[in-house]
Amino acid sequence: MIAALHTPHSAAIASFGEFVDGEVVRRLLYASQICALMVTTVGVLVLVGWQADVELFKSIYSDLGAMAPASAMAFVLAGATLWLLHPDYDGTWWGWMARVLPWAVLAISLLTLAEYLLHINLGIDELLFSDPGREVQAAHPGRMSLVGALGFGLLGAALLLIRLDSRTAQRIARLMALATSVMLLMGLLAFLYGKASLWAIPIFHGVALHTFAAMLLLAGGILAIQPARGFTTLLASAGAGGRLSRRLLPFAFVTPLALGWLRLEGEQAGFYPAGMGVDLMVVTIVTLFVLVIWWNARRLDVADMKARRAQAALREYADEVRDLYERAPCGYHSLDADGAFVRINDTELSWLGYAREEVVGTLKFRDLLTPESRKVLEETVPRFTSHGEIKDIEFELRRKDGSVLPVSLSATIVRDAAGRYVMSRSTVFDITERRLARQALRQSTELVRLRLAEIEQIYRYAPVGLCNFDREYRYVRINDRLAQINGFPPEAHIGKTIWEMVPQLADQLKEIYRPVYERGEPVLDIEIHGRTHKDPETDHDWLASYFPLKSDSGEVVGMTAVVLDITERKRTEQALRESEAAVRAMSLTDPLTGVANRRRLDETLRIEVHRVQRYGGRLSAVITDLDHFKRVNDEHGHQVGDSVLHEFAHLIRAHCRDTDLVARFGGEEFVILMPEVGATEARACVERMRATLAQRIIPPLTQAITASFGVAEFVLGEDEGSLLRRADRALYRGKAAGRNCVMLAEADACSPG
Repeated sequence: MIAALHTPHSAAIASFGEFVDGEVVRRLLYASQICALMVTTVGVLVLVGWQADVELFKSIYSDLGAMAPASAMAFVLAGATLWLLHPDYDGTWWGWMARVLPWAVLAISLLTLAEYLLHINLGIDELLFSDPGREVQAAHPGRMSLVGALGFGLLGAALLLIRLDSRTAQRIARLMALATSVMLLMGLLAFLYGKASLWAIPIFHGVALHTFAAMLLLAGGILAIQPARGFTTLLASAGAGGRLSRRLLPFAFVTPLALGWLRLEGEQAGFYPAGMGVDLMVVTIVTLFVLVIWWNARRLDVADMKARRAQAALREYADEVRDLYERAPCGYHSLDADGAFVRINDTELSWLGYAREEVVGTLKFRDLLTPESRKVLEETVPRFTSHGEIKDIEFELRRKDGSVLPVSLSATIVRDAAGRYVMSRSTVFDITERRLARQALRQSTELVRLRLAEIEQIYRYAPVGLCNFDREYRYVRINDRLAQINGFPPEAHIGKTIWEMVPQLADQLKEIYRPVYERGEPVLDIEIHGRTHKDPETDHDWLASYFPLKSDSGEVVGMTAVVLDITERKRTEQALRESEAAVRAMSLTDPLTGVANRRRLDETLRIEVHRVQRYGGRLSAVITDLDHFKRVNDEHGHQVGDSVLHEFAHLIRAHCRDTDLVARFGGEEFVILMPEVGATEARACVERMRATLAQRIIPPLTQAITASFGVAEFVLGEDEGSLLRRADRALYRGKAAGRNCVMLAEADACSPG
């Protein structure tokens, strides 16, 4: 039982009402359990004393006799009942036992009283233990005293009545406990003050000392079990009266008892006569009570001052709360059970454009709603009623000027102690800007969706290949064009590496990707050459760019590739280069003879002259002309003449080096440029040309045709024009000398043909 001793739960304390001091209630209930425990312990010890013949347990004060066994059993039953009357046992099986046990106490009491009144012996006195030594100082062996039987009757009835829901029954129970306490107090005072004659009264005859004490504890426990009801309410009150009673009642109870005992002890010791003892007792009581009253008055005054300050602070706080309520950035209102406004703050009134008297007690919340919002309200009310709250429900309120105010409303139900609907409290937020933002967000989202759809279409059907890789070179996404280039469907790429999809290019691609993954740098416009699964026998060219994909922390998590197949472009470019080379060659070549034309001659001569002037070396120029070529054209026609020119050009090229330039100078004249050749070597070369030509008959001619040659070596200080003029003059000297000869620009000698 000691282990089970505990303070009451908060719910039990709360059931006593809001005007009691919870801590005092807790202490009184705790004291009631202590009383129950002590009473039960006394009864058990007495029974043990009878069983084991322990005199100390049976009788604390031997002059007053021992406690009767029936009294000890009644104390055990009454103490157990008092323990089970604790609020924590309400509604339990133990609480039901608290209704049964008091009947046993009453039975013991009533049977004993019947024995006294009817002068009979029912055999209950020595039912538990016999009393041959008449230790119980009563009229009959083992029988409890008359005052004990009467006390157990009153307290047993009190234990029964205190449990009932009737206030009258509870009041009678407390009066019984109080009456028993007064009766027992008289007997206890008689013992304390030495009035032995009081025991001569039959009602007190045979009462043991611990019977008085245990019964007083039982009566006190009964009074404490309901600390907030009846005349004990004042003790548990949270007000000034409760505090004053808790301070004064112990003093008022103990002080007279103690002073009375001291007065008698002083008289018996001879310190003062009897009359003077009364005077001293009265003066002392008056003085002590004046001091205690003054001290409590002072405490109450201080408490009252603190209370006034607290009230002032509370009023100030209430004003602040009221100001916050009225000027809050959101609307507040309360509705009664019919949905009518009973309270509304200034903020919501300003939104609606109404005065307070136009709304409170006049309008219902429904009256301010648009038709669409009334439907929302009808759908919301059942859920609100069942759950007791709603959150973030959107309504449209109609302002006084007819405009619409969109709001978000959250509300809770306020109920009374019986659970009945009292009112609702609502918080309202103006969501005009939120709704505009939501509309803008929807438009923006739709626009983004369209853009993403466009991007998806572009990605999917772009004429260039697009794909994404992860860090392990696996395809994460790929469009149709790149899948077509690789020769596999798009879905076959996902999750596969480049070694699995393009093994011919994988190693090359890995090296290209390295700067992207390692340094996070893009690789732009790099050309890739190789073969794929689609066309493994043909080389292809691609132009690719690679861009890193980074996380929010800047870490490279993948890569985007853009690939353009430029195979056809490369082929076109090659063909174009070849075409351009052919065109350039044609622009620098004589179409009739296939040797260089005058333009090529001028460019090459300028370059060679510049080379010799800057770096040194030798350069010779030869001008040659077919002898009597006009006669060929006149006799055989221009077609034959052209054929003769072509053959003559072919003969010249055959006798020249690859580094020499043969060019048609005009008509039947040709120029030969010989880099790093002096005049003597040049003369020897052209002499072989001349001799060969003089010995060859070119069909359809019937005889050989000859040519004359002028040779000039470049001299520092002259220009290209001067070089050609000197060679030309040498040629004409050869012509003048009889033709079919080679003439140096510096000499007049001529070799006959």
